[in-house]
Amino acid sequence: KMMASATDRGKRTSTPTGSRAMPTPTKITPPRNSSHGGNMKFHHHLSVDKKVVDELLLVCGVIGSTVDPETQEMLPVEDCINWLQDLQRALRRDEDAYRPISLLLGQWKVVGQKLLPLVLSCRYNTPLLLTVVKILVILTKPLSSIAVKAGKVIIDTKKTVGLVIKEQILLRDNAIAQANLLAEYKKLFVHHPSHRSNKKPQKSSAGNNEEGGLLSVLVSLLADPLSRTGVARTADDHLTIELVLHLFRNLLCAGEPILKDAEKAQNCAILHQQLIGLFEKEMVLDFMLVVGQEMDNRENKDYNLLLMEILHHMLKNQDPTLVARSINHERGSSGKEAKVEKKKKGTGAAERFRGPQSRSSGSGILANQLKKERNQMQSSCTSRHSYFGGTLVTKRSDGQQRYVSTTATQQMASSRGAVPLKSKSSLVGEKRKSKKQQHFVGSGRTYAIHSRNGVPTSNSSLMSSPASLLVQQSLHGFCERFMEQCYGPVMKSLKNEFRRDSSKLEIEDKIIFFRLIWFFSQWWRVAVKEGGVKFNRSNSNTDDGINPHNSSIGQLIFTMDVFTFKLVLSSWDFFLSHKRYNGVTQSVALYVEMTHLLSAMYHSSDSTEQIMAMGLMDNLFYQSEPLDKLPKLLSLWVPGTYSREYLCDLVELTHVTLKLLESNAKACEKHNEEGKRNKQKMHRDHESQDAIMRMRTNAAYFDTVAYFSRKVISNQTVFMFTQLLSQYSINATNINDHIVELFVKLCKFIVIDDTDDDFFKNDEEQEKQKVTLEPMLFNIPMLSVMNAILNDSSLRDNPTFKSLLNFASTLIRHYSRACEKNPMIHVESLFKHAMPLRFCESISNMYVTEEIKMIAERDMLIEQSKLEDGSDSEDEDNKVAPQ
Repeated sequence: KMMASATDRGKRTSTPTGSRAMPTPTKITPPRNSSHGGNMKFHHHLSVDKKVVDELLLVCGVIGSTVDPETQEMLPVEDCINWLQDLQRALRRDEDAYRPISLLLGQWKVVGQKLLPLVLSCRYNTPLLLTVVKILVILTKPLSSIAVKAGKVIIDTKKTVGLVIKEQILLRDNAIAQANLLAEYKKLFVHHPSHRSNKKPQKSSAGNNEEGGLLSVLVSLLADPLSRTGVARTADDHLTIELVLHLFRNLLCAGEPILKDAEKAQNCAILHQQLIGLFEKEMVLDFMLVVGQEMDNRENKDYNLLLMEILHHMLKNQDPTLVARSINHERGSSGKEAKVEKKKKGTGAAERFRGPQSRSSGSGILANQLKKERNQMQSSCTSRHSYFGGTLVTKRSDGQQRYVSTTATQQMASSRGAVPLKSKSSLVGEKRKSKKQQHFVGSGRTYAIHSRNGVPTSNSSLMSSPASLLVQQSLHGFCERFMEQCYGPVMKSLKNEFRRDSSKLEIEDKIIFFRLIWFFSQWWRVAVKEGGVKFNRSNSNTDDGINPHNSSIGQLIFTMDVFTFKLVLSSWDFFLSHKRYNGVTQSVALYVEMTHLLSAMYHSSDSTEQIMAMGLMDNLFYQSEPLDKLPKLLSLWVPGTYSREYLCDLVELTHVTLKLLESNAKACEKHNEEGKRNKQKMHRDHESQDAIMRMRTNAAYFDTVAYFSRKVISNQTVFMFTQLLSQYSINATNINDHIVELFVKLCKFIVIDDTDDDFFKNDEEQEKQKVTLEPMLFNIPMLSVMNAILNDSSLRDNPTFKSLLNFASTLIRHYSRACEKNPMIHVESLFKHAMPLRFCESISNMYVTEEIKMIAERDMLIEQSKLEDGSDSEDEDNKVAPQ
């Protein structure tokens, strides 16, 4: 019926434009070569029937005619909406896994030559625009799971039949064609002529001024639906909002290639950044804020999961730390420009053309070292065009050639805290051979919060470009407004979906939800530290008894509850049992950020926040069945399974947890002492005060020493932190300091102290009886790392490595002293001991343990008793002899 109605309309509207637009069937119809796969199982799904092709040619030819090729203004036919509806029906019948009709329309370039010009030319025709939007949503929807799996399949030509190989190749080519077509659609939207900044407003044939780009026309569709609230919003309004939201989601999803390489990944990232900048320019981000801040309303709660997907795809390739720090570039740009201009005026022409390396090489040990390295690289250069090319060829000590990128040498020479050239190879990593040789896995991408400034990453050149800085500044402004207006309503709505286990939830929604909370939490923490957060405190929402604007963590307090902690930790167990390590990593990263926020709440000046923090800590640590997973996280780490970022998260989690427990235990001891003095007043207090006192009592009786010695410290913990410390040149300063602080605490932790019982011994004898856990650090991996740190000349003049160097020198000194007293420590350092506490005791006391002492005392008592019995018998014999 659809084909017959389209044919009848084609007879009535036989325009010359439509007849000219019809290309010859031999060039457009997909090839139907019987020898290519006539016997294949899926061949009929990958082709379009000839009758459908003819009807599609007719529909696409008579939609409208182009008036001006430069402005792409199109004049639609009289019943254009009916033709578009026929095209929509045909696309709905398309096979979702293979999409032959969509691929056919992509070959004809229907979107760029017909549909997008219709959007600009008919911007005031709402029914026609909605029909075009429906077609665009169908054409740009993400790939199906079947297509993604077919595109990533590894074809085994040795063990697979030839017919099956041809079938797999055909399906893989189909999936790759779908992904490339989606990337082309995304490029059409981003590079559309209407989005050019230098374009002047044009006048249409109707005489109206057409301002704004393509996306602004789509946003204008939402003005009337969003203006109606409550019962006044109709089903058509909901449909319009959902259509536009789905289109924006599809555009953000599109562009990722199935078979990734460096060039495609970089082009995809650049296109994605351009789309985000376009969203800010065309007020798409403002529209998302309008929807998000009214998410509590009944008419908007159905958009929560869709908005979550949009936020995820918009922020998935962004580093929250770099987004938060981008405000510093914006602030310092004007001041730097003024300083540069002033400096240029005061210097001569020769000084202007002098490079930054020559200006900074006047004095200092580091400058001399850089000069030596630069001269060495220049003398060993074997490439004729190495000064102008992108690579530099140097010779290693073994005689082999080494290619050094230009950016690495510039970073090493310009920044004082940059990583040496040898650290870049450790970051990228060579070919992985076994878990023993390479303890960290991953794509090589590092987050800025865990890395030192100047460390080259896989996408460092892209993230540091001026265009990416502008995008990061735009996202920083968006995050600031979203945190102030939308975070609370959106997160409460999403938590309700997870709380009632909604049927609308998909498999990956939980990871997406965790990543959003992690992104905004880390962005908030860094932005507050950098001083880049400004909020208007005039509006306050106290519906839940919480004023987020008076809180030290803002609206993040809406996700700092027991339900969120339980959801994160239970999800970690689920992901670990199913070996979904991506979910495990994301859950731990969010748990770390929530622990940081918990520490901020505990040290807040607001008494309400302190009580909330104590309640959370009571559930995490002090209950009979605590929620704390730190000991389990430390014990289940396996080399060659997780990334370096995961281990950095564990280091931060350990540091913050121990600090929080120690400070809370000290504070609660003081409160309990004051409470014992005022027992009469305590009986008159409210029940809430009794609950607070109960939590403080539990915290005061919590044994932090036993928690540290029995649950945190082990050979596994020392080994994993040692492996992370081996990346000292890449790690951020706080990561190295946290590891050193933990090791220092381990060295000072006293296992056995018998000095209180001996009042008549001198200080030296008392010091000998103190047994610490320092011998746990006397092992080959730790000594190798300490040796590398002490022999690294680039760390000596760097103040950020001062604590690390002091610790390394002290540990080596203590090791040498211990070996002088007990040479067997050289042998003990080769092995891993199952019982570290007993090992430390035996090493410190020259293998004289309490058991040996007890055995020796028992033998002495037995001998003494035998001697006494012998002396008694002799006395009796002497008495009997005279008689």
